Amino acid sequence: MRTDELYQMVLSKLGHIKDDEAKLSSVFILLEELEDGNQPSEIVSAEIEDGEEYKNVVMQIADALNDGFICFFNPETLEIEQVDCKAWFHPVEIAERNDDMLDEYELDYLKWNDYLRFDPFDREDLRIAMEDFAEEIDDPELSRKLTDKLEANAPLRDMLKIIRHAGKEDVWNVFKKQEIINYVKGELADTELPE
Repeated sequence: MRTDELYQMVLSKLGHIKDDEAKLSSVFILLEELEDGNQPSEIVSAEIEDGEEYKNVVMQIADALNDGFICFFNPETLEIEQVDCKAWFHPVEIAERNDDMLDEYELDYLKWNDYLRFDPFDREDLRIAMEDFAEEIDDPELSRKLTDKLEANAPLRDMLKIIRHAGKEDVWNVFKKQEIINYVKGELADTELPE
């Protein structure tokens, strides 16, 4: 990939976080470290956490999120608990407000000393992933159709129909899964895992 193409990709990613001061601040710190010739701390930790156990944790969480589950991760024990959030009631929200329901729903994560919560992509997350997909897909016609729908603020189901009709559903599913994996890795970047 050429430098100018990479630069444009970085700019487009920055556009997605332009209103999030914390994320922009993190990016700025990383850029300063790079400019000073230092290895950024988040990149170093990503290299350290390249072990098989770390990959398994990332994939288990990503698979659960992709299937629509809320996922809780205990960084001390590497336990993962998945909770189905598709029901009429929301067991996580109910149990977090009512101690009597802990046993009924068997939610172990509330008994852990520390945990991280991962939520499945919401509509806005999926819209952002769809924008990225439209920019990166090697099919100019499909890219144009998706961009038109995105600009018209069309429902995501309309865009998924376009992808299905173009025979690119598998490509979209792989792309979306990678976006979820990147999200999980980003959330785990500052988490100390046991050795």
